[in-house]
Amino acid sequence: MSLLERVTQAEATARQQADELRAQLAAVEEQLRRLAITRETLTEFADDYPSETDTAADDGVVIEEPSGSARSDLADEPPRLPPLRGFRRQVVAFLATAEEPMRAREIAQAIGKPDTRSQVEGMRSRLQRLVSDGWLRREADGLYAIASNINGHAPSWEAV
Repeated sequence: MSLLERVTQAEATARQQADELRAQLAAVEEQLRRLAITRETLTEFADDYPSETDTAADDGVVIEEPSGSARSDLADEPPRLPPLRGFRRQVVAFLATAEEPMRAREIAQAIGKPDTRSQVEGMRSRLQRLVSDGWLRREADGLYAIASNINGHAPSWEAV
């Protein structure tokens, strides 16, 4: 076998190995994508159905309802907002400190989520749920901000 034939054979073997590795990489990337979706779904369920043992603080931010003695007039009290735990608390706390309304992609990037379409769409869905719950407001051009009755503006809620 000539030197040129050996190089050609080695090149073919290397090309075959590269193709096999690409197929393995594609399978692993698909598994990662599916796991990310699973994590996202489980996080949504955890946010919707918080356990009774969850702590009141996340990342040093506490958003809690004051004791009954701090309320002056129950008739003037705004409706109670659903509790915030985990990821939802992180998003609300971040937007409470933001200087201006932000897009879903910017929020996802700011809290360390990957800048992928699925993560951004998941963030948009969660933001809409927070809007429905009364924690956030959505402006017409797709920007999200803290609701006006949050972050110390409402008598029954305060961000510390």
